Amino acid sequence: MHKHLYFVCPSDNLESLIDKKFPQENYFLSSLGSSISFNSDFIEEVNALIESKGIEKITFVLSDDNKFVHDGIKNQNFGNINDLRKLYKNISDHKRLTTKVYLEKNAQKLITSHLLKQKINEMNMNLSEWLSSKVNIDAKIYSRNNDSFNGVPSNLVEPNNVFLN
Repeated sequence: MHKHLYFVCPSDNLESLIDKKFPQENYFLSSLGSSISFNSDFIEEVNALIESKGIEKITFVLSDDNKFVHDGIKNQNFGNINDLRKLYKNISDHKRLTTKVYLEKNAQKLITSHLLKQKINEMNMNLSEWLSSKVNIDAKIYSRNNDSFNGVPSNLVEPNNVFLN
């Protein structure tokens, strides 16, 4: 049986859906809006968990209506939560750039995709070198309307790479 580690946001309540749609040995770590910071102590714990449980795959998951991403785009009402400050700054930066490149109605999905892609890159950079070849890392966005988990588009234009006059 495959062993899988999911990074989820507790406000999305996706754990039981994941267990139902992906019946395997699943483990979960949670952070608000995927705001997790990969400091050395945390990475050490994740590496130990991967090694001790024999985890083969890591997936970052957010819903397409995640309330912390939505709040980061709109009002930032939760900005007083220390762990969300960096996330909200990141969201604000992506929002500013994304709305210059894409239609505003797509902003939440696009920003969610960019946040998840960043988490994949951060995990790849911080995972122990000998584990990185054994563990597959990806991300999914859960669509409540379709009751489906979809991969993050790989062909997104990174807004920071677009130069507009």
